Amino acid sequence: MNPLYKHISTLAREDGKRPVLIECDESGVIVREISRKESLQQIDAKIAGLRGGKEPLLIEGESRAEFLITCWAAWCAGRTVVPLDGKRDTAETREYKARAASTADGEALILFTSGTTARPKGARLTLDNLLVNARDIAAWLRMVPEDRFLVQLPLHHINSTTFCLAALLAGGSIALPPRYSASHFWEIAAATEATITSLVQTIVFDQLIRTAEFEAVKSSLKLTRIQIGSAPVVASAVQEFMRAFSIPLYQGYGQTETALRVTGVPMDLPADVYETMVAENSIGAPMPWAEVEIADAKGNVLGEGGEGELVVRGPAVMRGYVGNEEAFRDGWFLTGDIGYWKRIEGRRFFFLKGRSKEIIIKGGVNISPVAIENALKNVSKDVEQAYVVGVEDVRYGEEVGAVLVWKDGVEPQSAMHKLKLKLLAGTSHLSAYETPQYLAALRAEDLPATSTGKVQRTVLRTLLEGKFEPLHEMLHGNEFRFTAIPPQSPLAGASHALHNHCWQPLTKTAAEYKKYLGEYVTLGAVDKNGTLAGQISFSYKNDKITCVSICSAAYKPKSAPGVAEIPDTETVKKYLLGGLDPVMNFHSKLGAELVEVTPGGRPEDKSSLGYTMLLHYPPIIKGVTFYGPVSNQLIQAVRILAHDVGAEVYAISRPGGLAAYLSKG
Repeated sequence: MNPLYKHISTLAREDGKRPVLIECDESGVIVREISRKESLQQIDAKIAGLRGGKEPLLIEGESRAEFLITCWAAWCAGRTVVPLDGKRDTAETREYKARAASTADGEALILFTSGTTARPKGARLTLDNLLVNARDIAAWLRMVPEDRFLVQLPLHHINSTTFCLAALLAGGSIALPPRYSASHFWEIAAATEATITSLVQTIVFDQLIRTAEFEAVKSSLKLTRIQIGSAPVVASAVQEFMRAFSIPLYQGYGQTETALRVTGVPMDLPADVYETMVAENSIGAPMPWAEVEIADAKGNVLGEGGEGELVVRGPAVMRGYVGNEEAFRDGWFLTGDIGYWKRIEGRRFFFLKGRSKEIIIKGGVNISPVAIENALKNVSKDVEQAYVVGVEDVRYGEEVGAVLVWKDGVEPQSAMHKLKLKLLAGTSHLSAYETPQYLAALRAEDLPATSTGKVQRTVLRTLLEGKFEPLHEMLHGNEFRFTAIPPQSPLAGASHALHNHCWQPLTKTAAEYKKYLGEYVTLGAVDKNGTLAGQISFSYKNDKITCVSICSAAYKPKSAPGVAEIPDTETVKKYLLGGLDPVMNFHSKLGAELVEVTPGGRPEDKSSLGYTMLLHYPPIIKGVTFYGPVSNQLIQAVRILAHDVGAEVYAISRPGGLAAYLSKG
């Protein structure tokens, strides 16, 4: 009998009413429970429909419980599952995965993970691979039937796949929220009575500012331990998390190709040794299934303290990649990670130094450098060469950094500003998650290369450490630095508040404003105290910058008086050209000219009686300095950027004094 089916049947027979899958909403309210008996019935029903087929099952978009039931049923029936990433997989990627997976030969799971090539690589994992790793995880973290595992990572990720199996093998239950929510994490953990979860560095970082949410539910929390891994871990953040919440974190290391965990920090360490392991960022000792060594480039095994590549073999290691890409040497899986080991408490503990492979792991998601490098050349015609590397990031563990070589004759500042604006405005060539957040430029002759001319990304990363400029940093003046504010920016909350302060009654909800920040480039003026003093939002398309709003923290909104009759367009145009409108006068003094007036552009805007005006700014003189109030400086900043990228500047504004003027008769 299939070992997974046998286990699920035994659970149903021993205590069929016990819940195994618990779905909840975004606040943790339980909306559906599936018992052991019900899960078996659903699996049986699916198996009946799966028998006789051989082709891999591509799954996505199902409810979270349905996703797991489908996977388990497929594995019980001997079928291959290929999970898809609904957010990141393009139509082309899905077609590629389906075609590549068609060669499956008895594997339980084919998971695609980004490699050093532009195409993702399909890791071929058997049911035995998954069960071996899951059993060792359950034993490592001392999981028992009373445990409830809270899923926080996508179900198509190997972390969730194997941890859910571990909980199932331990006889425990699995809590399934719709998605990870930074603001509702503690609320969901408490409401679902979760006892254990698995996080990545990103989530740990997110929660460091959520102490109020933690305190609100602290008395009802049942979390006793948290596993962290699947991405580079920042030791200081782990220490801060444990000080704030008094919940131990146990780091583990592994890869998709090893069905998840290879090593883990044991739970039975003396307190002082555990604290040392955390401080030194140890990835722990080998799992019982895993043979782990450090080897040099020739495959020689190194002793204690020797630095080399971490290599693994054992029953949880994949069969290989779809297409048989090279992954092994003499039976050892080559992880591409550089590290060393030392003996502590009689056991070998491993430590990572970096990666020889060039994959970027951002928040637990593998990102291919080559795919982004190709995309950057399509985004900007100024780019001659592009090399993408991981940059250490406190939230994601690693962020995407791009090193650029400009084409001959390109003015560097102009090229950098143009690329930044295109990336900030959004491009079809890159998802927001893949978009480089750090940029640097080098001359071609300064690139570190091998004797055969191959550029060494790992050397490049070290060479430019601390020298990358953030994507969002644009210009600097004496009073303010001008920085873009994307949806994930720490300034997003202040930006939302400032927008609603200036644009009453045209206010936006938090969700609406987050979408707005994604649609427009919002440039903030930040003073030396880090306070957002003003902002301007604009679109950048086809060599045209169109400003759509400008806000100053010093602005004092006034209520709009009632007006009996809305004037016609010609009357409003004469009013504007007559120097009677304060908003028009503001733009005119900075050089703008009126292009057209449109009625009904913003009907809710009572101050302008719904009218909008389109303005055009002339090119700014190169070398202009910032001066005047923050609103003036924001306009100057946009015009400087436009000069650098060769764009025309337009502004859609409002005749803000129209209602007040007409009410006076």
